[in-house]
Amino acid sequence: MFRKAITTSVLALMVAGAFIAVTPANAATKRAVKVSNGVLCPTANKTTKVSGTVYKCTKNPIVNKTKNTWVSSDCINSNTTYTKLNAGYQSLVAGLPAALAALDAKITAEQTKATDSATKADALDAKNVIWKAKVVDFTAAKAALLAKPNPSTYATAISTYTTAIRSLNSAIASNTAASTSLRKIGSTITTMQTQRGATVNSITQAKAGVAQALSLRNLICQKGL
Repeated sequence: MFRKAITTSVLALMVAGAFIAVTPANAATKRAVKVSNGVLCPTANKTTKVSGTVYKCTKNPIVNKTKNTWVSSDCINSNTTYTKLNAGYQSLVAGLPAALAALDAKITAEQTKATDSATKADALDAKNVIWKAKVVDFTAAKAALLAKPNPSTYATAISTYTTAIRSLNSAIASNTAASTSLRKIGSTITTMQTQRGATVNSITQAKAGVAQALSLRNLICQKGL
């Protein structure tokens, strides 16, 4: 009986010792939970550093949006980049209809102006054709008078031809300059059309940039990293 009591006591001590030895080990295991994206954390905004990476106790944008978990600084930064790019893209999309409408209105107005200017330029060019023919005629007539035996007799006529030729040449030069200027008005249409295409293309590029940033964020913020 005495021996049985000793045996029972020893067993009790062994069990108690085993319990004492296991309990701290379990506690240490709990304390040694790996810090990574998606792991629950106790205190909001608390930070810790693991293998050179800083983790913050906050909301993970893709793993758990309702509870505080450890989130790496890389995840936070990539989410900030994505958020900014997406905001810029949404702003571009929202403003695109108005921007294109304004450009289209300018293009239409410029096309109307260009058509009117081309008509005016054509009229000036047509006048120049007539006036150039007159210059040829007056020059020939003046040369004929100068070729006569007594050209001084025709001094008044020669002077008149000289004045007419000079005036016509001056008018032709003026018309040519005006015609050139009028035809340049249509050249701005191409510039505006290029601008319109670039505006539309900027939306496409922005969308691609947002998609790339989102993909990168989702990769970096996934649980376990």
